[in-house]
Amino acid sequence: MSNPTYKIVRTERKSIALVIDNTANLVVRAPNKASDNEIANYVEDKKRWINEKQHHVSIFGEKHSSVIIETGESIMYLGNSYTIILKSISDVQCESNNILIPSGYTKEDLILWLKAEAKTILSERVTRYASLMGTCYPRINITEARARWGSCGNKGNLNFAWRLIMCPMSAIDYVVVHELSHIVYKNHNSGFWARVKTVIPNYREQQDWLHINQNLMQII
Repeated sequence: MSNPTYKIVRTERKSIALVIDNTANLVVRAPNKASDNEIANYVEDKKRWINEKQHHVSIFGEKHSSVIIETGESIMYLGNSYTIILKSISDVQCESNNILIPSGYTKEDLILWLKAEAKTILSERVTRYASLMGTCYPRINITEARARWGSCGNKGNLNFAWRLIMCPMSAIDYVVVHELSHIVYKNHNSGFWARVKTVIPNYREQQDWLHINQNLMQII
């Protein structure tokens, strides 16, 4: 097992944290008072975890290309890559590993379809998990956000980026549960994460996927 190389970023934080970015590089976020030796020992102790995470990113974290509406190009939908096929049809259809798009569709037309899909699926998932968690919410908004997958407003309104429709259902469910949990817990304290974990035990895996594939928010 090779020794990881890393970049150190020092701040006023209280503890050392490890971050694997979307190019599989290791960034160590450390307190200003932490010595180089202390950091090196921490990295050594976490070497197995670091190698596993970097391997995961190298497999699943490839950059997604900008969407082009042409036959043979591809687009992500619910976590799978579909090959675009332009066809003389009236509505978008998913067929095996292909997505059939009406000839003459523009990117704006496809975005409208994706937004409609996002609204339908997110509404279904919020209804399901709100019932499971015993949580009430005023309304759901589908947004143009490019920086955050979801948010919870002061009045409990839930906001979701329509680009979530490109993510796997497991990641979508995590974002839904995350924001529903904020209706009760307004910050990311231990109670908040315990609540999330109760519903999504593998939530850290979903966090990793969303972090690694963050550039999905920029491709269309």
